[in-house]
Amino acid sequence: MAEWKFRKFSLVGLSLLVAILLVACRPVDDEIGHFIAHGPTSTKPYAATGPPCAELEKTAQETLAKVRLPPAGAKFSAADRKALAITAFGHLCELTREVGWRQSATKEERKAAELLMDRFTEFGYKPEMQDFQVRIGPLRRKSSNIILELPGQGEGVVILGAHYDTVRNSVGANDNASGVSVLLTLAERLAQPPWSSQMVSVLPFTLRFIAFGSEETGLSGSGHYVRQLTDEELGAIRVMINLDSVGSGTSLYFRGPYDSELTGYVSETVNSWLTGQVSETVNREGVSVSAMGMREGWNISGSSDEAVFRHRGVPTIYFFGNDTGRANTEDDTIEFINPVLLGDTAVLVLDLLASLEDL
Repeated sequence: MAEWKFRKFSLVGLSLLVAILLVACRPVDDEIGHFIAHGPTSTKPYAATGPPCAELEKTAQETLAKVRLPPAGAKFSAADRKALAITAFGHLCELTREVGWRQSATKEERKAAELLMDRFTEFGYKPEMQDFQVRIGPLRRKSSNIILELPGQGEGVVILGAHYDTVRNSVGANDNASGVSVLLTLAERLAQPPWSSQMVSVLPFTLRFIAFGSEETGLSGSGHYVRQLTDEELGAIRVMINLDSVGSGTSLYFRGPYDSELTGYVSETVNSWLTGQVSETVNREGVSVSAMGMREGWNISGSSDEAVFRHRGVPTIYFFGNDTGRANTEDDTIEFINPVLLGDTAVLVLDLLASLEDL
């Protein structure tokens, strides 16, 4: 009898061990598995704190009213720059307050994606979700890129990109609601006269806007997007413009590829032209850009979605702010957003797009 009990226990124990090993070695996609691997998506339900968006936008208006007038030769008026800034700030506030945490490959990130789909549709676009799988430990979780296009007058594509996910328990006001808010603002502005007529751009190329998912898990969204491209589609991309953490600090930085990353597939002349063109805009418009940001090849720690394109030979330019100290923390909140930088980023990108026909 004792021997039978021992054998029965051994079989049960062996079956349990096999089941555990199967779960550990094979990807699963269920809430229980995700909880076991990482705990709950958030330690507590998200609840917006602080002043409402209407009050914050009023404060942003006061900040913008104190900005010095642009130089006499500027193309963009003070009123236009203010409008761009306050529009972007409104999008940023909606994303951080109504959605909040947007941890990669979670239901919160999906909520943000649905909000962005709604906004792009309101602007007149037909956005599409490009779903992909993100592997997190033994798990596979779903994430999505949001892709929309504005056809132009000629061949070639210019990509404007920004990631919309965050790390856990961070509203990511700067990293990267700021970049997404500028992306939304540009998409709305470029779909209207004088930039477009009936959703066809006056620019000599197609504009492709991409809100990338799961950047924080290792550039997963942009990596998936580029892997799906054929050589012909990849070769059609004239420039990739990346917006990441452009909202905090007192000035902007921008850079093309590091000198050491230039390959036979990337035209050093093109990258020099891009950074030189932005430098000209900085001087003419009097926007807030640090002199360090005007050094081509200036090295910064970390990377963002443009790196995936850069490594495949696509010319890139990357805009970011000079204060990223709170990125990927709970302290990355809207109180530290400088609305002036949002407007300045939009001005730099708009002027660069207008100049690309000379490239």
